[in-house]
Amino acid sequence: MRRVVLLVQRSLLIAFTLISPANSETLSDSNDIHGLWIESRKQKTAVWIEDCDDKLCGRIYWLKKPLSANGKPKRDHHNPDVTLRNRFRCGLRIMSGFVHKKKNSWSGGEIYNPSSGRTYNGMIRLDEEGSLKVRGYIGISLFGKTLKWIRPLEKIKQCG
Repeated sequence: MRRVVLLVQRSLLIAFTLISPANSETLSDSNDIHGLWIESRKQKTAVWIEDCDDKLCGRIYWLKKPLSANGKPKRDHHNPDVTLRNRFRCGLRIMSGFVHKKKNSWSGGEIYNPSSGRTYNGMIRLDEEGSLKVRGYIGISLFGKTLKWIRPLEKIKQCG
């Protein structure tokens, strides 16, 4: 009788594991950098990472505060190129040119910060726990800042 109970428990555990939506999503996304990411600490911006011309790029998918003080959609006002300052931040490509270098690591790309108008060299690493370490730097990677990005825990509606 005890063997039957253990067999049933194991079968139920396996069945639950296979049909659980959260687990199947985790399994499919655990080694894939593509898709939606949000900065883990402040959670002000979500970025959609995708392939662009055989390299990785990222666009602003969601903003916590998509409107400026005047109630209009935020624009790329700090861009050093005056002709680009009228672009909307929502949908703006802020990451480009990342090439897969080794397991779970991409480099050679650039990260644009629309809040300052500055562009940085960049590196991305997908950690074992499933978070991204996104590093922007000037010159060599020693002089930079790393942010931790995670998959959003709630459904996020695309801005724009």
